[in-house]
Amino acid sequence: MGARSRELVLLLAVCALALSEPVSKAADTKKDDADNFLYQYDDFDAADDQEVLYNENRPCPRDCICTVSQGYRTAKCDRLEIGTQKFGDDITDLVIENADPRFPIQLTDMIFKKLGLHQITTVKIVNSSIDFIAPNAFHGLPNLYAVNLSNDRLKVLHPETFAHNKKLVLLTLSNNPLKFPAADSQDYFLNTSSIQELDISYCNMKYIAANTFTNMPGVMYLNLAGNNLSNMDRNTFKKLLDLEELDLSDNDIKSLPDEIFSENNELATLHISRNPVDTVYGLQISDLLTLNAGQTNIRFVGPSMFNGMTYIANLNLSGNNIEKIHNQAFHKLVELNYLDLSYNNLDFISNILIKENIELDIFKISNNPKLQHLPAEGFECSVDQFNIYLFDASHCGLKEIYDNSLRTFSALSVVNLANNEIKTIGTKVFSMCPKLVEINLSYNFLTTLDAKVFEKNNELGKLYLQGNPLKVFSAEVFVHTPMITYLDMSHAELTSLWKADKNRSPTLLSNLTFLNVSHNRITEIKQTELDHLNKLNALDISNNPLACSRDFENLMTWLSNRKVSPNGVSSSIANLARDSKDEDVSTYSWEFLTRKTCGTAMVHPVEPLPSVSDEDIWERINNDDEGNFDLKNTLDDGKIADDTKAQKDSFLGNDIVDDDKDEGDDDDDSADEDEDDEDEDDDASEDYDGDDEVDLKVKLIEKPSTTTEDYAASTKSSAIPDEEIDIKLFEHDITNVESSSNLYVQESIQAEEEHGHYGYLWPISIVIFGALLLLIVIAKVVMLMCTKRNKQIRYNSAIIAAMSQSGRTKKDCGLVYQQLTEDLASPATPKLSRYTPLHSVTVNASNMSYESSPFHHSNIVPEAV
Repeated sequence: MGARSRELVLLLAVCALALSEPVSKAADTKKDDADNFLYQYDDFDAADDQEVLYNENRPCPRDCICTVSQGYRTAKCDRLEIGTQKFGDDITDLVIENADPRFPIQLTDMIFKKLGLHQITTVKIVNSSIDFIAPNAFHGLPNLYAVNLSNDRLKVLHPETFAHNKKLVLLTLSNNPLKFPAADSQDYFLNTSSIQELDISYCNMKYIAANTFTNMPGVMYLNLAGNNLSNMDRNTFKKLLDLEELDLSDNDIKSLPDEIFSENNELATLHISRNPVDTVYGLQISDLLTLNAGQTNIRFVGPSMFNGMTYIANLNLSGNNIEKIHNQAFHKLVELNYLDLSYNNLDFISNILIKENIELDIFKISNNPKLQHLPAEGFECSVDQFNIYLFDASHCGLKEIYDNSLRTFSALSVVNLANNEIKTIGTKVFSMCPKLVEINLSYNFLTTLDAKVFEKNNELGKLYLQGNPLKVFSAEVFVHTPMITYLDMSHAELTSLWKADKNRSPTLLSNLTFLNVSHNRITEIKQTELDHLNKLNALDISNNPLACSRDFENLMTWLSNRKVSPNGVSSSIANLARDSKDEDVSTYSWEFLTRKTCGTAMVHPVEPLPSVSDEDIWERINNDDEGNFDLKNTLDDGKIADDTKAQKDSFLGNDIVDDDKDEGDDDDDSADEDEDDEDEDDDASEDYDGDDEVDLKVKLIEKPSTTTEDYAASTKSSAIPDEEIDIKLFEHDITNVESSSNLYVQESIQAEEEHGHYGYLWPISIVIFGALLLLIVIAKVVMLMCTKRNKQIRYNSAIIAAMSQSGRTKKDCGLVYQQLTEDLASPATPKLSRYTPLHSVTVNASNMSYESSPFHHSNIVPEAV
């Protein structure tokens, strides 16, 4: 018993130790994770520290940050101070932005060289304050490539400032109140032959002298916008033989001399927008490719306005209040690719306006509010068909699109007809444009679309229909558009998503990824209407008076499982049926929409109900003249009928009201009716007792039945009308919202508890199994040790018992050898033992045993040496 007790105590101790190990391991794991997390961010910090590099010779100077990007070292500073700052030779870019205006920058002679910026290539000092620039400030910088001194309140710049910077190509001096040479002087603005791009826009330059750019022959881009220029000398640009682009926009130029660009044979782009210019007739720019003449005073475009610019490819005449355009105004522009006539006052466009522009790609006539019709027979083309791929006629007054208006636009990819007054679209309007990818018909007066309107547009990908008073929409419209991915039908008057079609193709809208039906009057959307949208990623159904029903909850479950994004722009969902003013929720999700509509979020998915039409329900009711129809099947259909003739209500169980108790009926009939009612009650309670999400009330209203005699008498005179039975099914009645919410909460709590139990079951089982296995191994080891110990005790006990007998010695008990550590006692003087010869020994063999015989080992082996 003692050994068993010790084993039991040992097992309990080992069990306690095993249970304590997982806790310590978990703590160690958390500690290791925390250490790894901190170590990870230590690495990020180290990486950030490596981004700030220093120069080879000395660290980054005060008030500066030195970085490297793509092999170039940049110093970003707040100020420049000689004596306190010293840069390394490897700095290539200097940037000073938004310096303190209380400390103006003074660029003295050789300042950059004195600061150690010998190899500088770009200098950018913007949005600061430069007090002055010495004539030799940029001297000693042989690699200087670009200088930007915009918006620095610079007033004076010496003409020889950049004379020795032979590699300087880009110079920007915009937004500075610079002083330019006087109109009658022979002075020049700058003396630098290497500059190719010069920007002196918004510098308060009121006039340009003839010699202003004389010593800058290499300029290819010149920006003179926003300088209040009014009169231009005809010799202003004659020295700029390499000029390719000139920007004169935002000035006060009323006219341009005819020969002002006669020597600029390389001029390809001219910007004269936002000037009071009324014509460009007479300009001789033979190689001009782009003319931007928008927002000027041009009112009429004549047939010879562009005679000197026959190679124009891009022409912008938008915003000019143009009222008339000659039908041959653009016929000589045979290379025209881009034509913008938007934001004008055109009320008519000729069908031969672009007849000779066979290279036209983009044609814009938007924002002409007086334009009511496009050419009825379309735009004529000298080669039958245009190459136009974008046509924009939005924000006009178009009332109708004729069938042949787009007849010659066979290559059209994008058409924009938004914000017009179009009421109908014929089936042939887009039939001539088979390559259409995007159609915008938003904000028109369309009430419906014909099913064949996009019959020839198999490549259509985007369709915009928002802002139209659409009330009914058929999904058959998209039968011929399998590639459509984007559909917007928001801000309409739809009461349903689209008409249900039993023969609908399963591939209909199968590639649709975005659907917007927000701001409509949709009260119900069924899952079956969206089942075929296999690639739907975003659905916007916000701002609709959605009603809470089983179909709605099925839809929410389907959308959540498919991970479809709500794509709500605003955080508020105006549920017009319940609460349209609650806008305090900042997160728009399906759970929020469910809570907004039904008062609580879904806890479990709802099984879909089979769809049954109203005709089927009433057919079931009318099968029995006395109203004994199958109430269970009728209720399972989930349909609603208006209760307009209710007289009496009585309840069947908890949910069903029955009113067919008449005293004039026979006793047997009454008993039969009661049994039927009880059966109906049982059936209804079986189906709906456990359904916490649907609150059903059924009212059966019957007219008082006559007695048998009255009924027989009345049948002779006139036929009695059948009993009128109305069924009214309320789903999620408003009065029971709180009770249903409580049921949801209870189910959610139970679900969470069950989930918690199952979540901890497997870890606990694994821990217990491991602990038991460990205990078994340890117990086995302990038992082996105890077994060995018991054997030793039994062995020692046997020896002691043998020694206790008389005449026994240790040798007799098997203890021949002594322990190695035992000290053997021996005499100081060795003794020699002499043995008696065998022949002198007389042995009486008859009375002798082995122990007393001379052959015993004690008589043979000496005991001491």
